Amino acid sequence: MENMAKYEYSKKISVYRSCGKINESISMALDAIEKYPEENIFEKILGDLYLQNHNYEAAGNAYLEFLKKIGDNLQYVRHFAQFIQRYSKLVPDLKRYMIQVEEYLDHEAVNEKVVMFVCEVVSQYVEEPAIHLFHDDRNFRRAVKYIREIEKSCRIYILYFKVLSIRHSWKNKRIDKYVVSSMEKKGRFKEALKLIVEVLKYDQDQVAVGTLFRVCRKLGDYTEAKRYIDAHPEIEEKEQFNILYELVFYYSKTNNERQRNISLERIEVCGRQSKPILRTLYNFYLQFGMLDKAVMVNTKITQMQPSQKYNEDRKQQEDDAAKAMLITIQELFAELEHSRKLISMSELLKGFSHELGQPITNIRYNVQLFQMKIERRMYTEKELNDLLENILSQTYRIKKLLTRFSPITSGKDHMADFHVVNEIKEVFQEFSSRLSKEHITWSIKADTEFYLSGDNVKFDQIFYNLIGNSIYAIKEKGGDGCILVRIWEKEKEFIITFEDNGIGIEPEYRGKVFEPFFTTKECSSDEDGGGEGLGLYIVWNIVRMFDGNIIVDKEYRNGARFIIKIKKGVG
Repeated sequence: MENMAKYEYSKKISVYRSCGKINESISMALDAIEKYPEENIFEKILGDLYLQNHNYEAAGNAYLEFLKKIGDNLQYVRHFAQFIQRYSKLVPDLKRYMIQVEEYLDHEAVNEKVVMFVCEVVSQYVEEPAIHLFHDDRNFRRAVKYIREIEKSCRIYILYFKVLSIRHSWKNKRIDKYVVSSMEKKGRFKEALKLIVEVLKYDQDQVAVGTLFRVCRKLGDYTEAKRYIDAHPEIEEKEQFNILYELVFYYSKTNNERQRNISLERIEVCGRQSKPILRTLYNFYLQFGMLDKAVMVNTKITQMQPSQKYNEDRKQQEDDAAKAMLITIQELFAELEHSRKLISMSELLKGFSHELGQPITNIRYNVQLFQMKIERRMYTEKELNDLLENILSQTYRIKKLLTRFSPITSGKDHMADFHVVNEIKEVFQEFSSRLSKEHITWSIKADTEFYLSGDNVKFDQIFYNLIGNSIYAIKEKGGDGCILVRIWEKEKEFIITFEDNGIGIEPEYRGKVFEPFFTTKECSSDEDGGGEGLGLYIVWNIVRMFDGNIIVDKEYRNGARFIIKIKKGVG
């Protein structure tokens, strides 16, 4: 038995158990634990055997040892949960055993996540003597005192789950909000979200609403926040700083730049007399690269009457420091943009080298093979023709790749003013036969007419690629298709949206579509719009040439929508 492997132990224990030889199984499990003390699976088996043998105290101790060896493997908590469920039905009083479990959980070496999960399991079996305090705000001070007394022990997590299970109403809203803040401090954002959602059913003050958005932000999931906005659209009109602050993060996360900027403007209005709020606004503007706005806000801050007397030298020093920081940030933005371009070009060249390498390798291999046949005089005229056909095919592939690459490498720009709407219409007209063949309708809705200065041929390439992609996406989905282009203007930019009702872009690919050589297309024919993964990368680069930006609209669900923004005064 000395050389018996773990698997053999498990097998023998199982055989004894199936034959009803429980005592022999227990003896074998104890022997396995002695031989493999680092393993915890035999403690679990031993606990199950003791339970089957009605030795409940020994079963509990075995599972406690199993728990002590759990490490950071959260899957094992499920086994413990199943044991406790059975154990609670067989043992009339769990109090003493639960004390042992809590003593183990309070040991500083136990993984915090394990503590949390085990507390969730045992919370339904543990009494919480102070839970009555949390039903009524009249007990607020006592409830807070109790939380502070237990916040460094595992009992705090048990309390959280107990609080989640009680009734919530306006009678205990103050306590509920305090518990939410306690959960946040302990990093228990999922539990905090559950509780604040309950609070919002009867209390929708700015603290509760702001907390909902803050917790969603910390979780990285705005599902509940979006649900709340859908049910309460008036929140977008609120003027309270706490709510506006969180809305800025929400709209940034959901790529709603328009609403984000409206929230920033409202912060500026509500905080025009508050230095702390204006400093927050200043940091937001820096974060979003809105440097002109940042300068304006910083000027307001420096012009505000200080709360204490400053001498002129000190004020000048602050002004100089602020200006120097802005200059530094502007330089950093420029450096980041330059680095981004270099990284993008590096990725492009790596992919381009790989794409070119394949046809070149094919040509070299076939020529070398034919040279060997010539040396041995083993070739036929047909084989020679096949070789030449193969070389022509591979050189055509290289030419095709170079042609697709040329819009972002050509330095021969034809600079002229061109009418944007007419230019886009002409591209659609060139596609008219193919669009008609595929049963795809198109339309352009323009609220403004504007001109750009630059190479109209390169600008056309944006829509050649977008239309080609749409045709492919609509064919993949099947049925009649439609493409819609909308054009309007804002104070400092023109906006063009391009949308179709095709198969759309999978969420996991939306951040990658503008990368060079990224493609999900199986086909690589010209008719189907390429397939090398250069199309949208070319579009992205050309839009940048016109001092613009292009993104995928992540909120659009009926296909794909691209948003192009071009600054006014380009050229």
